[in-house]
Amino acid sequence: PIIYAGRDGQSGRAIPMQDRINALATRALNWARLRKKQNAEKKVCICLFQFPPDKGNVGTAAYLDVFGSIFSVLKKLKEEGYSVEDIPESIEGLQKSVLDDPLASFSMSDLNVGYRMSVDEYEKLCPYAMDLRENWGAPPGTLNTDGKDLLIYGKRFGNIFLGVQPTFGYEGDPMRLLFAKSASPHHGFAAFYTYLE
Repeated sequence: PIIYAGRDGQSGRAIPMQDRINALATRALNWARLRKKQNAEKKVCICLFQFPPDKGNVGTAAYLDVFGSIFSVLKKLKEEGYSVEDIPESIEGLQKSVLDDPLASFSMSDLNVGYRMSVDEYEKLCPYAMDLRENWGAPPGTLNTDGKDLLIYGKRFGNIFLGVQPTFGYEGDPMRLLFAKSASPHHGFAAFYTYLE
């Protein structure tokens, strides 16, 4: 959802927020364009959640076979004409392709690095990069980074990206995320969603 107006504290009158109205109009136009695209041209992201943050909790959910479901969805997308390439032959293979990168040596153990975003690219594309400095300092920060680039974890299968949503960065202090006035996502979190845009 996009909030496109706020209430004036005195009069209660709705005041439109031009940047949000522009974002909403752009989103509506993009949805219309997407509807006309052939499936083979469409790009899809499936986000994997992880909580508590740890490689062992990526793509887990109580009583659900997350990777089994994703495996079935990938096969169905391919049948429906989406550009899906190099799907592993098994559910276990799919899970390993995301969770076990033999070259990984960064902050989230062995997760596959799907993309490395330079700080220059991040600052150019993310409209909130400067605002995040208040809580997290200068990018790339300390989360989802190799010290030089921001790391986007996941695996691409043609036009389908199976991404691992970064942690919120407040796991040791969840009340901060809920109640602090200036709590914000870290640079790695913002880079992930900037990459998806």
